[in-house]
Formats: sequence, structure tokens, C-alpha cells
Amino acid sequence: MAYTRLIVVVMVFEVLISALVGLGLYWGFSVFPYSPSTVSTTAAMGNVGFNATIPLYMPSLKDLKIPYTYLQAGTNVWGITAILVSLAVMGLQSFVRGMYLGGLKGWVLNRKVVPLFACGCRYFSDMIAWSLFQGVISVLTLVLAAVFFPLGLVLIITIMLYSLTPYLIVLQDIPFHEAIGKAPRLFRRYFTSMLPLALFTMLCTLVISSLQTWAAPWGFVVPLIAYSFIGTWLIGSFMSHLSVKLSLDRRPASELLSDEVRTRRIVNILVVLLVPVLLATGSLTAVGKHLSAFDWGSKERLEGVAYSNTFSDVFHASQQQYTAYEWQNNGYHMEIKLPDLSKSKPDELRGIADITWQINEEVRIKNGNSVYETAQSVVKKSRLMYRLVRETAADGSNYYSSLHGFSTILPGEARPRDPLSVQIMVSENGKHVFVLQYPTRFDVSKVFRVSKDGKYLIPATSQVNPMDFHAYWLTADQRVENLFELLAAKNEFNIIGTMNRAYLMLACALQEGDGHMVNMVLGTMRRSGIIVKAPDWNDETWTDNLRNRYQGADVQKSLELLSKAGIQGGYESKKLSEQSNEKIRAQRLEVPFPNSIVPITFEENIADGKLLSIQVFEEGS
Repeated sequence: MAYTRLIVVVMVFEVLISALVGLGLYWGFSVFPYSPSTVSTTAAMGNVGFNATIPLYMPSLKDLKIPYTYLQAGTNVWGITAILVSLAVMGLQSFVRGMYLGGLKGWVLNRKVVPLFACGCRYFSDMIAWSLFQGVISVLTLVLAAVFFPLGLVLIITIMLYSLTPYLIVLQDIPFHEAIGKAPRLFRRYFTSMLPLALFTMLCTLVISSLQTWAAPWGFVVPLIAYSFIGTWLIGSFMSHLSVKLSLDRRPASELLSDEVRTRRIVNILVVLLVPVLLATGSLTAVGKHLSAFDWGSKERLEGVAYSNTFSDVFHASQQQYTAYEWQNNGYHMEIKLPDLSKSKPDELRGIADITWQINEEVRIKNGNSVYETAQSVVKKSRLMYRLVRETAADGSNYYSSLHGFSTILPGEARPRDPLSVQIMVSENGKHVFVLQYPTRFDVSKVFRVSKDGKYLIPATSQVNPMDFHAYWLTADQRVENLFELLAAKNEFNIIGTMNRAYLMLACALQEGDGHMVNMVLGTMRRSGIIVKAPDWNDETWTDNLRNRYQGADVQKSLELLSKAGIQGGYESKKLSEQSNEKIRAQRLEVPFPNSIVPITFEENIADGKLLSIQVFEEGS
């Protein structure tokens, strides 16, 4: 029963840390050293490593580099709250470590059940001293290793030499300063005899760490129970071995601090039942289920559209300098609760939202005797948890973004082919909500882009795989005019770096109703020596003419036409045989609108493909 009590002590602390790390992500504080330090957890990345280590003083999943949460990690926040929480956790860990090692001492030396709380009180001050010493050395190791690696290596060896300190505090019942004085000498003396057990321990932990590859939440709870049991047995074996060595050197372990505790049968049963209860609790905290306690109150439903980048014709023709979007409207929507941002603007927004969107799921298809896997795009409902930080746009406007905060997809029924991450943006006092969905393995910093006025999310085209980035625009008032504003904001970042097939950039600008971009393309053509025949209109006249052509069209029809700018084969050019010869190829393409077209006629040099002349509209129109 003493052994089971120690298992429960370990599991209680680990589950508590799991819950606290999730709370830290939601409320904006980090828990040193347990909070994830990267953009996503190891499990979420799908890049799980196997780790062989030696459990010291008490089993901890941190030893195995197993994350305490499946939630995508945000930017670590080291404010006063994080410092206070981390210090509180350090104090609690020191107390629990004293309970654990004191209880283990009673079990491995005398097979007695000792009062754990009394052990925690007795060793607390010495354990907190060791935790502070260990923390300082760890921080110095990180800093010095970053500056000059050999210095960091020296400190790692130093902490190893003093690693017997907590064991000596408990086994010999001596204070911290005396134990730390003895530790290096005893470590060198017993190193050879401890080596076989250390190697066996590393083999065991290597096997246990491999269990994190299981799907959530099993990749957390199975290593938790396995490491709690096996790690406790390994630490107990080490303490027993160390006690024998100390006795042979006439430094025997001290007597127990108190008499054996006689526990009732009902208490023993309750302790055993705590194991499955803690496993169930851990399975909830690891996936963030406990944070649903903050999800209360009515939510507003926002309808949405999706837009994404592709390897479009204009993207290739512009040498990857011109971004255009493909649009979809397939019943996407979101339920979210936002405060009235017109009255006050807090520093952070946090909550849980429900979104219905597109996900690529992996499905198995049976064809005769063979089975193969493929990706299938399906509409699914997911829950998003977020903490958005107030940001300042280029013109001084405010918007909210998770880029320097936190956002994650809560595990649910959806089984995406690749682990997914999200970024969320809220603008115009909550009028617009944007969600960017992308595979976790990709860097989002080069894609996440906000308009200069802070109103719109205008993702840049990824140079790796643009089709894996999907943006969702959710609002209670979706109008065609809003689409034009977003596209004009996007075009402010587009670059006209080449005249190669520049008629495609002109077609996109016309399609998107952006008179400023139309004049930019035409002006660049003229400066490049291309003969241009087009109306001599200013930006506003071009914009009014083009956008008026969408009058009477609903959002769905407008999205279909606007998508032609962001896909392959959106504009098909036809050869004009009468105007072509052996040196010049004349072609014509049409930019479609709901009730009209805008024709573009152009001539190219057949030898080098150089654009020679271009005409917008027909002669006399």
C-alpha cells in the first residue's frame, strides 16, 4: 500500500501541472519549467522523439520531454503572474518531493508506511534550497551554452556531481548545506557501482517515452501511469542501493522520523481507486477539457467565407510577387462570444468558439482486396480556444491577434490528415473575425499578414505550399463591398517585378475592381516600353467602373468571379490569327463580370515571349 500511495502522490502532482499549464495558456502566464517553449507541443507537431533519461527524486513527464498538454503552445508570458505561479509550483514540488522521498525511504528500508505529510514538512526547507540551487544552475547552463557551449557542458557536469544531494538529505537526515558538501565526493566514489542501474533505467525510460506516439489522450495518460509505477520502482531501487553503499562506508541511513502508520482498509481502497480517477482527470486536462468551465453564456453566430492561396497563374507569372485568392462559400460559420469593443478595448480577449469549416481527413478506401489511404475534404465542426492580444496596425488602429497570444484547436471528433494549427484575428470592434488554418509543421509568421488599417487578414502566399493555408472570414454583415476592400488592401502589398505575362496581373486587378492596381500595372507597362491602349482614367474612375459591373450580383456569384484571379486556368487566351504573323502572336482574353466582360488584347514576341502591346476594351467602346 505504501507503494501505491507514492504512485498517487506522483500522479496528483503531474495532473495538477497539466491543468495549470492549460490555464496558463488561456489566462496568459507561463509555468517554469513546464510550459511549452515552442510554437506547438511535440505531440502536435507529429515529430515525437524517444528520450532516454534517469528519473531524479520523483518521476516527471518533463524528464521524458512529454508535453503536459496537447494544446498548441503560444508565446511564453513571463510577467509577475508567471513568476508567482512558478515560485508556488517550485514550493509545492519541494514539499511533494519531501513527501515522496520520505515515504520511499520508509518503504525501501523498512517496508513501513510512514506519514507522508510529516515527511513533506520535515524536508521542505532543504528541498526548496535544492530546487533554488538546481534552478539557478539550469538557467546559467542555458545562458552559457548559448554563448559558449563548453561552459554550459561544465555546468551540466557540475549539477551531475551534486545530484545525490536530495537523497542524502532524506537517507541520512542531514541539512542541505551538509548534504551538498558530501554529494560530489560520494558521487565519484559510487559512480561505477551505480552505472549498471543507470543504464537499465535509461532503457526503461526510452521505452516509456515511445508511448507518447499514441493518439490523444493516450499519449499522455499511458506514459503517466507507466512512468509513475516504473519510475518509482527505479528510484526505490537506487535509494536501496545507495543506502547499502552508505552502510558499507559506515555512513548508514538514519532511522525513520516517526512510527508506521496503520491505515484502514477503506482508506487503502480509496487510494487504489484514486489511480483510475487521476488517469481520467489527466485525460481531460491534457486536451484542455477543464477549460470548458470558462465557456458559458450565449454566443453570436457569424456566417463566413473561405479564401486561400494557390499556385495560380498570376503567382507564377509575377515571379511569386503577386498574391490572389480563391474563394469558397460552403456553409461556414462560427459561434463566438465577444465583449462590446466599441466601449472599451481590453488588452486581451479570451474564450472558446465553435467553427464549422473545411478539414482534410484521412480516409481508408477498400478496392477489392487492397486498401489505400487518401485525403478527403469534409466540412467539420471544431472548437477553438484563444487568447488574443491587442495589436496596433500600421495606421495606428487596433485589432486583436493570437500571433503573440495563443490559439488552438481543441481535440474532438475531427481527425485531420496533418496536425493543424490556427491563428485568429478580430477587427473593427468585433465586426470581423478571421481564422487562419494551416498544418502545424509550417511557419506561419511569413504568411500571417494584416492590412495597413488593421481591418483585414490578407495572408501572403506561402513559398512552401500555399494550398495548405486556408483563411476564414466570419462576419454578421458580409457584403460584396467588403470583399473589394479586402482585395484592395491585399494589393497594396503586391509587387510588379516583371512584365512577363503582365496581362495576367492586369486581368486580376480588373477582376478585383481595384482601379489603383490597374493604373499601377498600366503605368509599369508604359515605362517598360509596351504600347498601351486603355482609357485614361484615374484610380477612382477605374474602381467605380469595375465595381459597378458587380451590381445586382449576390455574394456567391461575386466570389465565383473573383476566384478566377486566384486559380490556374482562370483566364483562357485565344489566338487572333488575323493579327498574328511569324514574329508576333496576338491573343485575346476576357475578364468576366456578372453581366458583361472586359476584353484584353495583347501582342507578344514569339521568339522571347516579350509583351509588345496591350489594349483594354475594344476600339471605340
